[in-house]
Amino acid sequence: MALDLHKRVYSSEVQASKPGSLVVVAGWAADVKSLGKIAFIKLRDRTGYLQLVSTDAKLIEKISKLTNESVILATGKVQASKQKSGGNEIELKEFEVLNLSEPKMPIDISGKIQTDLSKRLDYRVLDLKSPRNLAIFKIRSQANASTRDFLLAKGFIEMQTPKLVAAGTEGGATLFQADYYGRKVFLSQSQQLYKQYLLAAGFDRVFEIGPSFRAEKSHTMRHLTEFTHFDFEMAFIKDEEDILNVLEEWFVYLLKDLNKKCSEQLKLLGATFEVPKQPFPRITYEECLKLLSTVGVKLKFGDDIGTDEEKKVGELIKKKYKTNAYFITKYPYTLKPFYIKTDGKISRGFDFEYDGEELASGGQREHSAETLTKQIKEKGLNPKDFEFYLLPFRYGMPPHGGFGLGIDRLIRYILKLENIREAVLFPRDPERLTP
Repeated sequence: MALDLHKRVYSSEVQASKPGSLVVVAGWAADVKSLGKIAFIKLRDRTGYLQLVSTDAKLIEKISKLTNESVILATGKVQASKQKSGGNEIELKEFEVLNLSEPKMPIDISGKIQTDLSKRLDYRVLDLKSPRNLAIFKIRSQANASTRDFLLAKGFIEMQTPKLVAAGTEGGATLFQADYYGRKVFLSQSQQLYKQYLLAAGFDRVFEIGPSFRAEKSHTMRHLTEFTHFDFEMAFIKDEEDILNVLEEWFVYLLKDLNKKCSEQLKLLGATFEVPKQPFPRITYEECLKLLSTVGVKLKFGDDIGTDEEKKVGELIKKKYKTNAYFITKYPYTLKPFYIKTDGKISRGFDFEYDGEELASGGQREHSAETLTKQIKEKGLNPKDFEFYLLPFRYGMPPHGGFGLGIDRLIRYILKLENIREAVLFPRDPERLTP
């Protein structure tokens, strides 16, 4: 290799370079054109595109043998581009082929030819070459970073909990079973039990961004079998309102941070979102039923608010409160997990809704071991399967609460993507295990 890779600069840096300066660049030949006495290479790297141009006969011959998506290392002189878009280009002096791509590609990555999502996922490594997809995952990366920045500043401690567990958090219906040296174990449905464990240990405020698994044979555009779970839990709360306050503050911080730090990516995707004003409306479950009844949707107390009804509630609340972000509170106990605190038939659980879609579910937790045992039985579960979980509640568990949210679903909804699989690098659903 004659050219020095260590001197490489990104295409975005070339745009800020002075004309006449000599630079080294590397990336993929997204498009190659040889037009007799002049040839062009459209170079793509992580920061965008850059045009390389040559009128040298030897280089033109070499360029004519170059296939699209070949990886190259090149050097040349920066000059003002004659393209309508302006900016800088490179007058090519020399280039090396680091890896020659096969000439025929199974899918079109230029965006000129539409390919269905299933086939795109079959060739995901090629699909991810699209600047649009890169933009999605830059935004996702920043969303995780912004979340960490916000919570660490609030005194939260980041944790990593086990993904192989002895029992499920929410029952056995959606558990993946595995063999663990001859013993039956399961893939974790959520971090719920362990984050409560840590509060009993005195960690006070904890969060995790990590994988969870749900064995649901769902084929919708909003469900996955493996997803990235964002959870936080905090101790010494008065009631669930303490959780709602932190959650809405985080969401406003997140959207503002993404608008600030991902403006280029949002522009590329054509994605815009308004930052909702605080406080977000708190709409009780019973109020939702009354709202739905005004448009002819009849649900009785204890009925689940399904996807269609959820969207209708979103429309009604937006019309009434002029916001896309709100909480549904005071759910019936029958609709919430065993660990949610209750006041008789009414739970301290809530859902965070955005644009008529559930983004997060949470609430105040029950912190009495005796009451928890009773509620485990009421949910048709065996307390013996939860002995490891109940143990810390017998030795001083403070009042506490928290919530769980899917990062994949969050990215899908704020970017208004058609399918949740677009927000995941390598999605897993009932049919897909590769790539």
